[in-house]
Amino acid sequence: MILSSILLLILAAFAAGGAAIIMTGVLLLLVLFYPFFLGIWQKLYGTVDIADQLFYAHTKDGWNVAMHFHRPDYPRPGAYPVILCHGIAVNKFGVDLDRAHSLAYYLKQNGFPVFVLSLRGVGKSYHSSKHRYQDFSFDDLVTQDVPAVIQRACELTGAPKINWVGHSMGAMIAMGYMGQRLPLTERIACLVNLGGPGKLDHARQTLWGMLSKYPWMNQIVDFRFGAQVISPISGRITTPFEELVFNRENVNAHTIRRMMKNGIENIAKGLATQMMGWIQRGDEVTLDGNWRYRDGFQFIKAPALFVAGSRDHIAVPAAVQFAYENCGSKVKDFIVLGLDSSAQVEYCHTGLVLGDYAIEDVYPLVLDWVERHGIVKKHNRLFSLIKKRTNRVRNRRFKRDHVRSNRGRVAREGSIQA
Repeated sequence: MILSSILLLILAAFAAGGAAIIMTGVLLLLVLFYPFFLGIWQKLYGTVDIADQLFYAHTKDGWNVAMHFHRPDYPRPGAYPVILCHGIAVNKFGVDLDRAHSLAYYLKQNGFPVFVLSLRGVGKSYHSSKHRYQDFSFDDLVTQDVPAVIQRACELTGAPKINWVGHSMGAMIAMGYMGQRLPLTERIACLVNLGGPGKLDHARQTLWGMLSKYPWMNQIVDFRFGAQVISPISGRITTPFEELVFNRENVNAHTIRRMMKNGIENIAKGLATQMMGWIQRGDEVTLDGNWRYRDGFQFIKAPALFVAGSRDHIAVPAAVQFAYENCGSKVKDFIVLGLDSSAQVEYCHTGLVLGDYAIEDVYPLVLDWVERHGIVKKHNRLFSLIKKRTNRVRNRRFKRDHVRSNRGRVAREGSIQA
């Protein structure tokens, strides 16, 4: 894949000509000397996992899904654990990069236990088979990974429910799961969707739409290696990819370089093929064609918050709003983050989770939602206690009245017989 990536770069450069040839030369030098500078780049742009512990959820088809656990120092009573899930082509660092850019760490500081996922095929997740099976589809993420991590989070914490916070595809798989009303759906106390589109029709007119016409490119380009190679120059030059994903007013250049060095992953063939098919057809269906994911939004009943970025070119606000409008929950809200909504910047796709101002604009919105809908409320406990005591008193009165009634009936029957 590395050799094919180099050849593709050269062909694209000569097709574009001029400055593109010079840039390709620079990239080729970076590729050739990458082993020599690996230690330096790791020191400059590497990152460490700030989670407190690592667990695994075991799926029925043999995957071990990594769950990076953030344990709160001062747990909030009754708080359900949060499952924080990344999007496509990234691992857990896509939502949990460092203490300044981590929704998980923010929620932990506010008393919530948090499990940050690396879904199958990325990060520290691995398959149990000898050959490390790698191919899978969006359907597998929905039907296998989601229930496994919900079950595991409940087992580890003893909580009856969880809160699901998903960025991009991380929100899409949760909506797909809840929409099909699969087992354990009732254990999702609330949902937070950060830039998760409800449909992909818009993508046909973007760079993703162009790439979807050539699905074979995903198999010959090593995105993970390529991102690591160009990490030193990321954020220093403007490329179509960075323009699509980042807004430098919110995501600083150093964060971009660290993300490229640590967070980018290759996309499984089955997942890429399925999603590219959705873009071309304008319809999100399962592989067998028996279910349209957008049709299931009406069955989502948990309180749901939908947050879109005003400058998000991947999950445009209209695509997120579509999910909001079709969501069947009676308690739901939709917010477009940008200058018009009093945010400090126009939010891009990555900025919703790794932006410099996300800790002020985005994270408090998520915290407020899980505080309102993801905690066992004290008044509910009090109500249950009062109800139990009322029932006990009622039962005692019933038994007492029943005994008196029986005594009276026996006395009357005795009089009649006499």
